[in-house]
Order: sequence, then structure tokens, then C-alpha cells
Amino acid sequence: MSTPAHAVANGTGTTGGASGGQGQAGAAIAGTGGVDPDLQNILLSNYLFWTLACISGVLIIWRISTEFVKYVRHITCLSNDTQRYFAMPAWKLSWFKRNIQYAPLINKRHNREFQLSQAVNVGTLPTRLQFVFLVGYFATNVAFCVIEISFAGSFTAAAALLRNRSGVLAVVNMVPLFIFAGRNNPLIRLLGISFDTYNLLHRWVGRIVILESLCHTLAFLASNAHTKGWAAAFKTATTVPYMLFGFIVSGLVPVV
Repeated sequence: MSTPAHAVANGTGTTGGASGGQGQAGAAIAGTGGVDPDLQNILLSNYLFWTLACISGVLIIWRISTEFVKYVRHITCLSNDTQRYFAMPAWKLSWFKRNIQYAPLINKRHNREFQLSQAVNVGTLPTRLQFVFLVGYFATNVAFCVIEISFAGSFTAAAALLRNRSGVLAVVNMVPLFIFAGRNNPLIRLLGISFDTYNLLHRWVGRIVILESLCHTLAFLASNAHTKGWAAAFKTATTVPYMLFGFIVSGLVPVV
């Protein structure tokens, strides 16, 4: 008994589609050294959260230690008329505060506004300690975006992995972005950090989110353009509704 032509066509199409999907998945997995890309994205997201949690833990320990020292000094000086127990300064701590913690960046007052022009204000200058934290956090995000991605192999597979990785990290960074934005943030009293510092961190984390969003969009366009051409890539980005919204946002956010 002969098989109908449309059944053969459907079966062939299904098999071909499955083979093509398996081929893309295999190329993506090969580009990450044999590790499932989705699992790796989840692990890197957890690592980023753990990094922020460890930094918060260090700040909490620092806060507890300073409050304990204040309490001990207060109790000790209550029954002493001269109050000279703590007259000698701790020179190491003084050096750290003077040269790192409160030191201005590039001999500029760290609360001074940094303006590209009279109409463009990008916030205030950080202290040296804040600058070290921002550079370290930015470098961590860059490393997480490209780690375990083989750029020497297939361009399409590498672009797809970079697209997914940068998109996931952009969404993950939205969590600290909104936490740092709240004026009634409970971390202000818990960690003893001022709202101005959180506002500065909010601005710079927002810039990291913007860069990762742009990387996500450009990787998608480059991947599609490599196989179908730029016209088809922009057509996909402007005709599919959810892609159109993301394409518009990724273009407008840096301007805002």
C-alpha cells in the first residue's frame, strides 16, 4: 500500500526540522565546551547574585564591628574622667579612610557632578573605593558574558550564545538596579550606606543593563544577518511584536 504524498512531505519536513534544531543545539553546546548553555546561564546568574550577597555580607560584618567598637568605647569612657583610653589613632585605618574609602577620584571632590555637557548630567564622581567596586563589577559582567563561548568556531552559534547570555545577565542586573533605586531601602540603615551612594550605584548598574541589552540586540541582528542578510534581520526585528518592542527599547534607553 502506497504512502500518500502529503504524509511523506509532512514526515520529511518534521524530520528535517528536528534535525536542524538538533544541529543548532549541538553547535551551541559545542560552543560552550559540551555544557548545556541554559544551565550555564542559570549558574552564572546565581554566581552574580552570590557575588552581591558576599559583598553585602562583608559590609554587614564591617557595620557590626564598627558599632561594637563604638559601644565598647562608650562603656569604657563612662567611668573614666580623663577618657584617654583611645587617644592613640589607628594609623592603618586612618590611611585606608584617607587614601581609599573617602579619597576623591583624580583629585576631584567625589560628590561633584560629572557632566558631558550642560544638558547631559551622568551623576556624581565616585570615591576611589566606589570606583574599584564599579570596575570590578563591570569586569565581572563582561567576563560572565563571554566565558565558555568559543568565538573561534561557528559565528552563528557564538552569536546565539552571546545573545542569550547578555539577555539573561541584563535581566539579572535589574534586581540590584531596582533595589538601589528605593529611597526607603532597608539596606541604608542595615549597611550604613547613604542614599547618595545607592543612587550612584543605581546609575552605574543601569548603564551595565543598557550595555548588556545593546549586546543582546546586536548579537541577535548579527546572527540573523550572517545567515539571511541585514534586510531580513531588521525585518524580523520590526515585524515580530515582542521583538519590535525590545528593539525599540534597546534603541531608546541609551538616549534617555
